[in-house]
Amino acid sequence: MRRPGKGVERFAGWLLLSSAAVLILYLPEVYAFFDLLNSQLNENFGTAFPAIPFAALLAALFALRWGDLSAVLSQEGAMRTHMRTRAVGLVLVLSPLAITPYSVGSLELSAATLVLVFYGVALALNPLTSRILLPYAALCAAGVTVPSAIEYLFGEPLAGLSSSLSAAMVALSGIPVTWQGTQFEFVSKVGGVVSATVTPGCSSVLSVTTFLGLLGLMYFDMRRELSATVKLAVVGVVCLVFLNSARILILIWAGYMDGAAALWGLHNWIGYAIFIGFYLVVLVVYSRMKPAGGAGGAAGTALRPGTGSGRPDL
Repeated sequence: MRRPGKGVERFAGWLLLSSAAVLILYLPEVYAFFDLLNSQLNENFGTAFPAIPFAALLAALFALRWGDLSAVLSQEGAMRTHMRTRAVGLVLVLSPLAITPYSVGSLELSAATLVLVFYGVALALNPLTSRILLPYAALCAAGVTVPSAIEYLFGEPLAGLSSSLSAAMVALSGIPVTWQGTQFEFVSKVGGVVSATVTPGCSSVLSVTTFLGLLGLMYFDMRRELSATVKLAVVGVVCLVFLNSARILILIWAGYMDGAAALWGLHNWIGYAIFIGFYLVVLVVYSRMKPAGGAGGAAGTALRPGTGSGRPDL
């Protein structure tokens, strides 16, 4: 009898080796992705590109599907069947070559290229994994492309809202801060003027889009009641807006007590600590919610193998 998980281990090994071999075709995109990501994270760590929250939550969700994937990969003959799906995988692997001149200069396009190639290789290796891996691939692709557009459309209003909420919290704390729209300034206790701007990247827009995307994936995977899922979405969005304002308050407090260096040092990790913690709490809460009547069983059947301004910014 095959040891449980052996199929998953073998598939994962072949997937990594094959993806590494195929990515030789996309070395410019690989270099561009890591260079641009590093630059983006250094410039605005924790807000500009939600790579780490996505990776952490996707890993947690994928762990929940380990049994399903193992069952799929334990089937014999997968490599000799589903030729159409295998062909789709090859198309996904090769199609990003057409946009290479554009993707090497874009963080979003280079990241989407890597996601498509990885998913395409998975389909080519074992077409039976298509339904399990599809939501993860789709979420990754959306997660690295959609946030920039949403930030462009809604970032300024949310930055204004975050500034207003943060100003109210700061007023309650008694810290003497002067606000001019989304810009603030104060004199630190240790001396020196500290000023910064709440930019669209510092608003809650990206934490909200990350949350909604992951909640959608959890609904797809776990099939909890739709009404409860919508309520959790609304409550989560409101909580994230307030959490982001609380994050700004904590940064201002750090700067007021210990100077600008303390503010920017804390800024380098506090966003990840707050938002990843929030996402993990939501994951636990959602996994314990009541399954939708009849939908959980249907979803399980569908996934069974064999079935169908010059200032620094925050």
